[in-house]
Amino acid sequence: MSSLEDIRKEYEELASLPSDADGNAKRKRGFAFERLLNKLFALNGLEPRTGFRPAGEQIDGSLYLDGRIYLLEAKWHADPLPASTLYQFKGKVDGKLAGTIGIFISMSGYAEDAVDALILGKELNIVLLDQRDMDASIVRGSGFKSVLKFKLRKAAEEGAIYFPMEGDLVTADKTSAVEIDLLRYDHATGGIMATQPAQPAAADLLIVCEGDSDRVVIATLAERILAAAGSRRSIKIMTAMGKMAIPRVANAMWSTFNSESKVLIVVDGDNDPTGTASMLRNGMEFPDWIAAIANPSIETWLDLDFETLRRRGGKSRIKQYRKASESLDIDAVRLRDTQFAQFYNAILGA
Repeated sequence: MSSLEDIRKEYEELASLPSDADGNAKRKRGFAFERLLNKLFALNGLEPRTGFRPAGEQIDGSLYLDGRIYLLEAKWHADPLPASTLYQFKGKVDGKLAGTIGIFISMSGYAEDAVDALILGKELNIVLLDQRDMDASIVRGSGFKSVLKFKLRKAAEEGAIYFPMEGDLVTADKTSAVEIDLLRYDHATGGIMATQPAQPAAADLLIVCEGDSDRVVIATLAERILAAAGSRRSIKIMTAMGKMAIPRVANAMWSTFNSESKVLIVVDGDNDPTGTASMLRNGMEFPDWIAAIANPSIETWLDLDFETLRRRGGKSRIKQYRKASESLDIDAVRLRDTQFAQFYNAILGA
């Protein structure tokens, strides 16, 4: 059986594939990733089964945890996966024994409306993982079983089918990725002995936003605002991967940290800021939060056209967001947009 160190080296080799590699190399990486997952699951005692085809369907695999079978799908694509891909997998899960849960791993993340598409009026039977979860499992040695149990608990208790294992920690000097939680896996009992907030969790402000493009905008602007003010405040940013998912992720985050930090929700108004504010009030389960509702969207702050950006690839779009955030006249936007002014004041703790 492969050791965790062997798996880590193989994982890092797969992750080092250049983004401009040809399609054949990327397909080979996808197959190699499936084999790596099988080794990882076996190491964690999860009794994996490799891909199989029930009634013409293709299922990447399954694993066994605490008396329950989980179906698995894993993808390593260039761009975030759309909701349609998740729907296809959910359809496979729906057609199995009642109570079956699916685990979807996307190394390229998910489209920003993906989680909303799954949680609105539907039975929740899929848990979403991404590269940050795999990094925690393999690179930082938390163990896949402990990471999975943590995410399953958040999904069961809070309905948060996507709860990120990392966020951005922003200060005036830099933006760096940090773990949301430190998980200690007890090999004797197979349980989580302690779930402790990582040291950076004691940030001055916790921000929850819709998706990765919003996260890039917020991190870039926050760093500029803090630097211009000479502030020593620290800010942690987490994504919910969907607007309607924000209260669930925020509630799960709050219960995890039990933090005294203030919480700022940055969300698109979608031409209905009043309805958006009502949705947040109805969903949030703790009192100490405020919202900055960019209407109709955060692109309004940057003077960007959302429809044009949406047609671009994920990496190109993120680059455009970062460039616009770096050149934005912050003072001018603060004077003309009250919601941006609220965001600005929250960053500085005003």
